[in-house]
Amino acid sequence: MNLIGFTNQQKQALLDLLVLGMYADGKLGSTEDDRIEAVLDTIEFSSDSALQQFVDASFARARKHDGSPESARAFVGEIAKNFPMPEIRRRVYDALEDLLSSDNQIADRERELLIIVGEEFKL
Repeated sequence: MNLIGFTNQQKQALLDLLVLGMYADGKLGSTEDDRIEAVLDTIEFSSDSALQQFVDASFARARKHDGSPESARAFVGEIAKNFPMPEIRRRVYDALEDLLSSDNQIADRERELLIIVGEEFKL
């Protein structure tokens, strides 16, 4: 994904959304890990420990919100606030869709997440 024009805060919000997507089907694949890594590589952190703390917190936030559609919707609504421009919201949505389809199938829970993101992002 091309992250030109994204702030570090937006990249972090994108990462939270992608991690939520990883947990949507309950299967964590290596392709998904690679895509998460690619986003992480573009974020500037003050140290390796700051990077690790952010990653740990991102996974904790996503796991806290992957249990129900209502919780996921609330989390996605908070994430959406980081993307005021429609074209950036579309790029974020496309990145999530790409991640979810990276295993050549989209599970029902992943489809539900895409619907929630589309609605919360007003796409």
